[in-house]
Amino acid sequence: MLQKLHKSFFIFKLLGICLLLLLTHRILFLLMFHAQFNDVPTIEFVKAFLIGSLTDAIASIYFLLPMWLTLLFFNIEHRYTQRIALGWFVVGFLLACILNLSDLGYYPITKKRMGAELIDILPEVPALMGAYLKDYWYLLILLIAFFVFAFWLFKKRIQNYKNAELNFKFKLMNYVFVVFVFFTTMRGGYGVRPFMPFDIPSYVDPRLQWLASNTPFQFLHTLENKNIKTETYFKDEEAEQLIGLKKQFTSKPFTKKNVLFIILESFCSERIGLFNPEVKSYTPFLDSLFSQSRTYKYGMANGRMTIDALPSVLSGMPSFMEKNYCYSNYNNNTVHGIGPLLEAEGYHTAFYYGGLKSTFGFENYINLNFSKNYIAQEDFDQPYENSGWGVDDHLYLPFIANKLKVLPQPFCASFLTLSLHHPFPVPEPYKSLLDTIKDPAKKSMKYTDIALQQFFNQVKDESWFKNSVIAICADHTSGGFGNFEANSVNEFAIPVSFLAVGDTAFNKPQDVSVSQIDMFPTVLDYLGYNKPFVSLGKSALSKSHSTIQYGGNGMFIIFEFPYMLEFDNNHQTITKLCKYNEDRTMTQLPIDKENDLIVKKLLKEVKSYIQVFSCRVNKNQF
Repeated sequence: MLQKLHKSFFIFKLLGICLLLLLTHRILFLLMFHAQFNDVPTIEFVKAFLIGSLTDAIASIYFLLPMWLTLLFFNIEHRYTQRIALGWFVVGFLLACILNLSDLGYYPITKKRMGAELIDILPEVPALMGAYLKDYWYLLILLIAFFVFAFWLFKKRIQNYKNAELNFKFKLMNYVFVVFVFFTTMRGGYGVRPFMPFDIPSYVDPRLQWLASNTPFQFLHTLENKNIKTETYFKDEEAEQLIGLKKQFTSKPFTKKNVLFIILESFCSERIGLFNPEVKSYTPFLDSLFSQSRTYKYGMANGRMTIDALPSVLSGMPSFMEKNYCYSNYNNNTVHGIGPLLEAEGYHTAFYYGGLKSTFGFENYINLNFSKNYIAQEDFDQPYENSGWGVDDHLYLPFIANKLKVLPQPFCASFLTLSLHHPFPVPEPYKSLLDTIKDPAKKSMKYTDIALQQFFNQVKDESWFKNSVIAICADHTSGGFGNFEANSVNEFAIPVSFLAVGDTAFNKPQDVSVSQIDMFPTVLDYLGYNKPFVSLGKSALSKSHSTIQYGGNGMFIIFEFPYMLEFDNNHQTITKLCKYNEDRTMTQLPIDKENDLIVKKLLKEVKSYIQVFSCRVNKNQF
């Protein structure tokens, strides 16, 4: 009987080879990022590799589907069949390998497997390709060597295949058997629905979900850009009231101070000396500035990428979807963030960025939801060194200072720094001046800190500056120094600070949690803005300071110092309750009667946030 299923088992052996080859990618992923999986029981790693075999099998069948069909329905001994099958192998398996291996360079930044958003950022690839290959050259060598070996192995197997003499009945049996096994695998079994990326956390420790997944699998299941499901945990009015969606500040008169949002590229909390005194600081100016401002010790990003930061900071629009908001079906929604609200009060607005206007869809978002006055790389007419990536910070920040000097007051403006991002460009003369700092990221941190100090020195005597409130945060986290514990809170930990120039009573450090979406309501509260508006974020001047972060695949965390609750929205389960300690470590707590009150409070809040976001974004009511 086995001889009658000769072709079926041959195809299954080829699939098994694919799984072994992709297993090496998973082992490499584990070796590169093992520090992020501390204190995970061994059995959970076993589960992750078993689920990983399923995700690898699904990806292998999908990406190589034309090859499988060619081998199944045609004569494998025929030379043209072999050429066609190997041709499809080159296309499909090479693409899968490129996705899997190239993502190893981005995982330290995004802390997740990339999906179909890779298509959205393709226009940025040419400018970054050279620097990426310079730093990750070993991945290119590994890709070439790995693929050459895989191609040789498949070619040898296919060319050595010998047909078995079969009548029509047994040929049909082979067809049905392979189709059945492959269909079952592609579907992930015969549950109510196919196996999806968001199912992974229900089978493995959520900390290992990205180890169990793979980039081709994630890519396949995020290609369809559809609207998110509208959740209905509570009545709409109840959910909105629970999170304080509708706001109106009436405690004091409206003072039309100038507003400036400074968004720092990749400055996670671990990279700021004030928050990480155990290591040498490369940010002396920011340390000093934050210590004299209303700086929140437990600041949190609401997304993982720069493209998530602008909607979060300027519009209170968090990244609660697999798709980045700027690339989603909702990117043309009208969001009444701080720009439109203050423009209606006579403010002038402007946004500044040293990169191209088209970067990450910024231009569409900014024009629609913040300002028509977008000044970028195209508007800078002086020579600069790093033309492939953007205008150097030490040149562009003085350019911004000059623009702000002539921007009519009152104004609401924002700028995003550029340099602290791979490949960490540091131009001359700073490249030579900072030559003693060998680590490129640390050198870039120091360079950006110097550029920011020069900016503040330039504007400190300006009339607009003396009558301003400045909100500062990082866009997202990135690789640190390795001395912050790898946990769900530190994955999103960033500096969040407010400087009200001349207001010493306001400019005091705060030991509470706050996130990016809370920033513009906080500014409006401080100004005394007295018109009604809606925002998912809360004023940080209020008593409640919970933050909501989306970890991907349906996993949300709600953090209100010192408690953190992890909620799987797809399976309606609480996966973890922890206490976040002052030393940035976390202690897991039992979900029992003793912690029942805090669990109920946080669970009700996170469900309300999820419901209000899904309902309002689908109805274009932000």
